[in-house]
This record gives sequence, structure tokens and C-alpha cells, in this order.
Amino acid sequence: MKPYILLFLVTILYTCKSEKQTHIIDDAYRTEFKTYKAEGAENRINYLQLTGLFKLDSLDNTFGKASENNFVINIDALPAQIGTISILKNGVNFAPAENVLIKTKEDSIVSQMNLALNAYGSSIKLYHEQLNWQVITRSGQHYLRVWDIINPAVASFKGFEVYELNSEFITTGQFIYYEQAKSEIVKAEVDGRRSTNFIGNVTFDIGGETYSLDVGEGGFSMVSDDTTGDDTYGGGRYIYLDLPESNGPVTVDFNRLYNPPCAFSEFTTCLYPPRQNVLPLKILAGEKINRL
Repeated sequence: MKPYILLFLVTILYTCKSEKQTHIIDDAYRTEFKTYKAEGAENRINYLQLTGLFKLDSLDNTFGKASENNFVINIDALPAQIGTISILKNGVNFAPAENVLIKTKEDSIVSQMNLALNAYGSSIKLYHEQLNWQVITRSGQHYLRVWDIINPAVASFKGFEVYELNSEFITTGQFIYYEQAKSEIVKAEVDGRRSTNFIGNVTFDIGGETYSLDVGEGGFSMVSDDTTGDDTYGGGRYIYLDLPESNGPVTVDFNRLYNPPCAFSEFTTCLYPPRQNVLPLKILAGEKINRL
């Protein structure tokens, strides 16, 4: 064998071995992973506090404890009526019920106000005692989303079962940005189908086979695999990738797969994985569906 061919083969073997060695589960990885899990805990409390999701399909929509409201929130400590959300031609308006104290997050007292909607169709949150709420928009339809900060679901939730950390499902992929974001209709909770944008695609190898995922803004991706509906949540799982500024390598760590909001509460509006993100293998990493 010619010397330069031998040198080339040795270089390839060394490169492959070195790359494999970069994806190991050591104490440093476990410490970083523990921090990552702790940072996501706050969002989970947010899902567990959810206590209602109501479609605003009337001109005036009242909500509170009394049965005559458009939307009944069955919590004894609440007043009979909290307020009214009105859907008007020029926007969304909120008016508190008589003698009910409503505040903003900054503790400003609310009498009557226009609920300005941001780019995502969401209003600011308003607060009364243990309750807070906002208007959200899905597929052009407005909904009232309600949280209860002392919802019993928060205290009873101990977490989900997870697979053991597995280095076989940590890989270096190649991310390529689309020249223009690709808009696609995907299945979604509440509104059935919803438009979402994908900004690029990541290609990676696991077990000698090549796979790919479409990736959304901020590195967000919805994933389904051969564990979906059995050991893992039937609606797929989510993952975030730390994307490069331009086309290039990216770490795909499936130990970071986590359950979507719909695994926590019926009052959520999850997106489900598109067809191209259904992977034909068992990803034995990340969160399972069973609760601890």
C-alpha cells in the first residue's frame, strides 16, 4: 500500500475516533445536563398551573365562578364574575366586574383596558388573587387562557420517567439554512392545523444511518420516532438545537428530548411533528410518557 494512501486512512480513522470521543457521558456532561433540566422547570410549572382554555366566539365573554358566565372556572375562592372580555372590530377589550380588583403584573389597578396583542397574538397577563389570564391567538381565533398558581397539579407532579443518558444518541450533524424560511401547515392541538416556519434542515448519522430534521426558529424542532405512542408521548417530543450563525456543524443531543405542553395539561396548544420529522428508529433517550 502506498504511504500516502496509508496516511490518508489513518487520518480518517483518527478523525472518526476523535469525533466519537467528543460525545461521552462524563461528570462535566452530567453537571451541565442537570443545569439544563433545572432551567426548564419553570416552564413546566407554567403548564401545570393551567386551569382553563376557552374559545372567545361571542361579542362579550364573561368568566368567573357562577354558572351563568360564558366560561365557568370552578374554584371556590373566586368571585361569581371576574370580568368581561369583548371582541370588538378595533381589538380586544377587558372590563372587570363590579368590586373585583384586577391588577397587571406591575400591580397597576385595571379598570377597563384595551388588550393589545403582540406579534404572536397574545395580550399581557392580568391578575386576581390566585388567578391570572391572557388572550392568545391560534389560527386567527382568540382564546382565553387561565392559570391558577395553586393548582393541585403543581404539587402532585414529580416529573417524567427518562431514559438513561446515552452517548449513542449524541451526534454531530450538519445544519443548512434555507434561502427563505419554509412555511408549512402541521397538525396542532385546539385548532387542528396551524402554519409554522422552518428555517433550515439538520442531517446527522446514528448507528451508521443518515437522518434529517426540519428545524424552526430558535433551533426548535418537533420529533417523532419508533418509541412514539409506546414508551414516549404520542404527540412526539421537542428539542432545541444550538444553531450556528451560518451553515455548519451542530450538536444533536437527543438526551434533551422533552415532552410537549400537551403531556402536562389539556389546556395547551401543541404543535405536532411534520411528516419529514418522523424518524424510522427508536430514540432511546430523553423523556418518556410515564410520570414518576
